[in-house]
Amino acid sequence: MPLCFAGVLALSSCSAHPQGSSGASGTRIKVGTAPSAVELADFNRDGKLDAAVANSESDNVTILLGDGGGGFKQAAGSPFAAGNEPNDLAIGDVNNDRNLDLAFANHDTTYLTVLVGDGKGGFKPATGSPVTVQSKPHPHGVVIADFNGDGWADLATDDWGNNRVTVVFNDKKGGFISPGVSFPVGKMPYQKLRAADLNKDGKADIVTTNFEGGNVSVLLADGKSGFHETAGSPFDSNKQPFAIAIGDLNGDGNLDLAVGHYSGQITDTSGDRMTIMLGAGDGAFRQEWSQLVPGKAPTRVAIGDVNGDGIDDAVFGNYGSNSVTVVPGSRSNFTTAAGWTTGVGRLPTGVAIGDLNGDGKGDIVTSNYDDNDISVVLTR
Repeated sequence: MPLCFAGVLALSSCSAHPQGSSGASGTRIKVGTAPSAVELADFNRDGKLDAAVANSESDNVTILLGDGGGGFKQAAGSPFAAGNEPNDLAIGDVNNDRNLDLAFANHDTTYLTVLVGDGKGGFKPATGSPVTVQSKPHPHGVVIADFNGDGWADLATDDWGNNRVTVVFNDKKGGFISPGVSFPVGKMPYQKLRAADLNKDGKADIVTTNFEGGNVSVLLADGKSGFHETAGSPFDSNKQPFAIAIGDLNGDGNLDLAVGHYSGQITDTSGDRMTIMLGAGDGAFRQEWSQLVPGKAPTRVAIGDVNGDGIDDAVFGNYGSNSVTVVPGSRSNFTTAAGWTTGVGRLPTGVAIGDLNGDGKGDIVTSNYDDNDISVVLTR
């Protein structure tokens, strides 16, 4: 029987969806083998959010087109080849055709795979893909952004064995100048990196979690293909920062960070924490709140307005306890008391937030590594 509660997460089985089965962890939709990441965007330009799911063991990406009510169907031709073990995916327009494209960090390789979209939900390899990068021993994360202000989207990935990130600039034809340029960050930027304009100068900057450093690095772009660490970087978080997301969590107009801390061992939960770091608007951050995770192994985090109050919230995917934890954004103080934890599929390795049914509240999608599916959990 569907469980629907006002103001909290409700199962998407409260509405009828022809595809996927419903259960205690929301609507479930089969994808490829061992899905490692999921992101939401409008790939077919119909004004409704769609999903891209990177499948690490079937080496492809599943594209699911949204119906505007929380349901999905596979795009024609899906899944599409995405290179060896796609571990992370990024979305942007790399060839300036106004259609969204995809980039993947390919585990156990030294390259990124780039797929260009046709605006209908279909994808094909970009010019020069896969793109060789400087990443020792292999990339884990990837972002797409215009880092040098030339109007063309670039790529960035981690070079964690060298304590660096690598930026691969666009050749202004939709291809990339390989193997890229590297910039130093903190100690062992092991998992994800993310990009946004962190100091309000109109240029995309980079933030990394430094696993062995217990901190995050902020690289500010100069708009001329260069970067420098902002004053005070790297900023202390807690030990073993693993996942990171960017958004305005206290409604002050400055971008903040949500960080998930994970030891690398599901059986060791001593370092499994959630941390909120508030931004000053100039690229600097300070730790505002931190708490042990109600679940285990928060290996992914996403930011979006889940409760519809106009302030971004943080959603942590708990890989070790098959759940997600919502930490509501706040203008005053952060707490899990007003949030919640709910079950999803087994080993959620990806989490994304977006309004899938047009009710003004962000819904949650997780990619479930052990179940070869995604969970779609609608917010009521």
